[in-house]
Amino acid sequence: MLKREQRVVPLYYQVQHTIAQRISRGEYPPGSQLPAESELSRELGVSRVTVREALRVLAQENVLVKVQGRGTFVADNPLIVQPSRNFTGFLEDLYDQLERVSVKKIDIARIPLTDELRSLLRLGGDAKEVVRIKRTRYVDDAPYAFTINTLPVEIGEHFNKENLQTSPLVRILEEDLKIQITDAHETITAAAADSEIAQSLDVPFLAAVMHVRRVLFTVEEKPLQIVDSYYRADKFHYSVHLVRVQDKGKWSWSQKAVNEPALR
Repeated sequence: MLKREQRVVPLYYQVQHTIAQRISRGEYPPGSQLPAESELSRELGVSRVTVREALRVLAQENVLVKVQGRGTFVADNPLIVQPSRNFTGFLEDLYDQLERVSVKKIDIARIPLTDELRSLLRLGGDAKEVVRIKRTRYVDDAPYAFTINTLPVEIGEHFNKENLQTSPLVRILEEDLKIQITDAHETITAAAADSEIAQSLDVPFLAAVMHVRRVLFTVEEKPLQIVDSYYRADKFHYSVHLVRVQDKGKWSWSQKAVNEPALR
């Protein structure tokens, strides 16, 4: 049963996501008939109106097909059923390797420097502004990620819509500007989409999204930029391979491989 307390995601969206997951896992194969609305309503603990709205959206996305007098069926080629593609490495590597990824919306602006940004970027008292770059990435013409890069002015002023349209920002930093990136600190949290994120990712307001914040450093641990990326929960998952190791008689988990982002 879907939880009712303290919801920030609309119930129909939860139902929609649940059904889409079942299709992806093969529980509802292409061409198969879905359970009746009344059955889904009882199973998931929601009203038939909520189920009907979720089915309507999935039909609109060509995942389901409604047949008058017969019921609702999984499309022969539902758009969400795609072979998983795994990429070992960081997200920039994924964007490099996947031809289906494109950038369609880019906004570059100078914004006032806040106390939080000053602290994270370790900027001096004479700094008054930073450069903020917003981009929306698409996969197969569908929004996938909304990213905000924040950089010191002397670095950010080298970027424009033309070079960001064709190259990942990190590649420009390393290859064009000859800035060596040595390490990064990354934090992953769950978040609710505000109005800008929801509009950029084409998800409902306050829908659950994955927020990844990365602070990149150059030599001598100097902060270079802050990267805040928001990902649609139905199009991205993040996995790490862990193994059990023994050290001084104690067993613990250890990360064996780097992070593996995967599109689905």
